[in-house]
Amino acid sequence: MRPRILPILAVVFAAALPAAAAQDADALAKFRRAFDSDAPVAERVVAVRGVALAEGRAPAEAVCRALGGCLARIESLARESAALREECASLQAGKADAKPAEVREADRKIAALHAREEELRETDRGEREVAKALRDALRAFVDEKALDYLCGPGIRGSAEAGVRVAVAEALGASGSDAAVAALRSALKDREPSVREAALAALGRLRAKEEETIRALAAGLEDERWTLRLAAARKLADLATPEAVDLLVGRLAREEGRLRRDLCDLLRGLTGQAFGVEPEGWTGWWKENREAYATGAKVLGKPGAAAPPEEKGSGKERASYYGITTYSRRILYVIDVSGSMNDAGGGPEALPRVDDAKKELLRSIRELDSGCAFTVYAFGDSVQKWKPALAKATADAKEDARKWIDALEAASWTNTYAALEEALRASAANPRNDMGSDYAQAADTIFLLTDGAPTTPQGKPVDASGKPEWNRVLEAVREWNRGKRVVIHAVGVGDTIQAEFLAALARENGGRFVRAR
Repeated sequence: MRPRILPILAVVFAAALPAAAAQDADALAKFRRAFDSDAPVAERVVAVRGVALAEGRAPAEAVCRALGGCLARIESLARESAALREECASLQAGKADAKPAEVREADRKIAALHAREEELRETDRGEREVAKALRDALRAFVDEKALDYLCGPGIRGSAEAGVRVAVAEALGASGSDAAVAALRSALKDREPSVREAALAALGRLRAKEEETIRALAAGLEDERWTLRLAAARKLADLATPEAVDLLVGRLAREEGRLRRDLCDLLRGLTGQAFGVEPEGWTGWWKENREAYATGAKVLGKPGAAAPPEEKGSGKERASYYGITTYSRRILYVIDVSGSMNDAGGGPEALPRVDDAKKELLRSIRELDSGCAFTVYAFGDSVQKWKPALAKATADAKEDARKWIDALEAASWTNTYAALEEALRASAANPRNDMGSDYAQAADTIFLLTDGAPTTPQGKPVDASGKPEWNRVLEAVREWNRGKRVVIHAVGVGDTIQAEFLAALARENGGRFVRAR
C-alpha cells in the first residue's frame, strides 16, 4: 500500500503549497491596503488577524512597520490632548478676573476643547486596540523566516522603541535558541524599556541558566530603576542562595520605594523582617547562608507566608490619609471638582476640598529634604503646581502651600485626564541633578477623589455607553505598562465609586482607603 500512497500525498502537498502561498499573499495584500488607507479600526484589526496566519519574512516586517506607525499616532494623540488640557486650564484660570462677556467666550472655547478631547480619546482607544492586535500578531509568527526577521532587523533595527519591546515579548513566547540569542543581544539596547522586556523574556525562558543569571545580576546595576526592580523580581523567583546574595548586596545602594520593594522580596524568600536597613539583612544572611546552600533550610517565594511588616519608627516614611510609603518621589493628584465643595464628615464639617487641602499640606510638610514631590489638581481639566518633581525644600513647600491654598473646586471629575497626565510624567527620566535615577519622575501616585470619573464633557459613560471608570482602568493598565508606578487611592464622601478606586489601587500595587 505504501508505494501507492506516497505519490498521492506528494500530489496533494504540491497542490496545497501554492494555495497556502496564495492565501498568505492575499492576507498580506489586504493588510497593506488597510494600513495604507488608514482604514477604520475594525477593518484594520480583521486585516491584522488575517496576516497573523501568514508565513514568511514579509508579514512579520509589515506588522512591525504598522506597529511603529500606530505607536507614533498614539504618542501624537497624547501630545495633542495634553496641549488641549493646558489651554483649558489657562482659560479656566483667566475667568477669575474676566468680564461676563469674556467668561461666556471662555466657556464656549472650553466646551469646544472638551469635545475635541473626547474625540481624541476615542481615536486613541481605537489605535490602542489596533496596537494590541499587532502585538498579538507578532507572537503568532512561529515559522523560520518570520523568526529570522524578528531576531534580526525586527529587534535591532526598528526605529520605534515600542516595536522593539513588542518583538522582545514575541520572542519570549517563541523560546527558540535564536530567540534567546537575540534577547541577550537586546540587553544592550539603548532604550531601558527594551532591555527590561528582553530581561523579562529571558527570565521566563532560561531562568536558571548561568548566562541568564549573569544578565539578571547586570540588570540590578542598570541606570533605570524599573529594570532593576524587574531583575530583582526575576531573581527572587529563582529562590536560590545566589539570588539572595545579589538582592542583599543591592540593598545598601538603593533608597526609598525600591529599597522597600527589595526588602519585601527578601521577606517572602526568607521569612525574616529586618526592615529597610541593610545591616540586619547582611548580618543575618552571613550567619544563615550555609544552611540554605546545603538545603537544611529552604527559601520560599516572595509574598508567600511573609511575616508581618516591622513596626519601625516611621520617620523614614511619608504618609497620606493613613497610607504610608517609603517612596521619596511622590505625585499627589487631588480632585477639585464642584462636589468637593460639599461638607465633609469631620467635626468641623468643612468643605471636602478644605479637608483635602489640610491633609495634603500636612503630608507635604512632613516630607524630608531627600524627597521630591509635585501636586496636580483636576476637575474638568488638569492644573499642575509643577510639571516635574521638585526637591522638598522649605521654599518649595511654601510655594506649594500658596498654590494649594488658591485652588477652588468647580466643574466635574475628569479622572482619566488626571491619571494620564500623572503617568506621562512618572518614571520618565532616567537621570537628573539629584543623583538618583528617578528623582524627577514619580514612582508613587496618591489619587484623592470624591466622585465617579466623568468624560471630558461631564458624562458618567462614554459615547458607546461604557462606564467612564471602566475606561479609566483599561487606560491605566496600558499607561502603567512597564512603568511600575504605585497608585494609592483615597475616596472621600459618600459619592465615591469604591469599586473603581479599589481596583485602581489593587492593579497598581497600592492601597485604597475611605476618608471621613
